[in-house]
This record gives sequence, C-alpha cells and structure tokens, in this order.
Amino acid sequence: MRKNCSMAVLENFFEPCVLYLLMKKTGYGYDIQKQIKKHCNCEVNIGNLYRSLSRMQHQGYITREGAKSEIGPKRYSYTITDQGKAYLAEWIEALKMQNKIISLLIKNYQKNI
Repeated sequence: MRKNCSMAVLENFFEPCVLYLLMKKTGYGYDIQKQIKKHCNCEVNIGNLYRSLSRMQHQGYITREGAKSEIGPKRYSYTITDQGKAYLAEWIEALKMQNKIISLLIKNYQKNI
C-alpha cells in the first residue's frame, strides 16, 4: 500500500488537502507538511510540496508573502485566494464522484470473494 500521496493513483491528491488547510488558516511550508499528515493522513515530500505550492501560486490559487525570521532565512506564508476556493470546490466534487466509483468497485468485489 502506498503511503505517500504524491505516489497515489489519484495524482496530486495532496493539493486539495493544501487548499483545504489554507482555507482554515494561512500557513508556512513545513507547517503545511505536518498538517497534511495530521488532517489528510498522508505524507508528502517537502520538495514536492514546495513545487506544488509554487505551481498553485502561479495558477492564482494561493498567494505567498515573505516575512523576516529571527532564527533563519526569510519565511513565506501561503494564503488561499477566492480562485483557490473555487478550485477546491471543483476538487471536492470530483472526489465525491471518485468516491462513488471506488465504493462501487469495492462493494462489487466483496460480493464476489
């Protein structure tokens, strides 16, 4: 069983997780990574997460704001945009459909074993 969402059959599943988490509150990369594990029950490589954050920023789904850090390099916080909220709603509808399809497959499989 794959435990890393970036390797799951449902490609880039952690993206709606990120948008969901950012809908709840603004976050920093490493904090988002921890929250994905806690709230979406999967692990995401930090490099893949930052590439995804960059892509979502360029697509207009999130914004990034830099802030000085007293303990190291500049930190960037991420915030979901209205466009990102709409994109998340589309993801949720697609996931609902996938859930129905997958549930039907499992139900049919269990009937035949």
